[in-house]
Amino acid sequence: MRIMDYETNRSLNDIGVFLTADEAAELGAYLMRLSSRPSVQRVHLSEFVGHRLEREITVALAEPIAA
Repeated sequence: MRIMDYETNRSLNDIGVFLTADEAAELGAYLMRLSSRPSVQRVHLSEFVGHRLEREITVALAEPIAA
């Protein structure tokens, strides 16, 4: 797993994610779609305030790491 900050392009090692029950269910549905459909490369869980993007989580499948 790699977690990164888009603004700084740095990896983050210790984070907290706090979701409402609805957001968790939505993210779960997105992850199921991501894992079951090879054509889907990434999913986004976004929060908008008015017409402005306030927060977003992007989840993408990574290539397996060779042993």
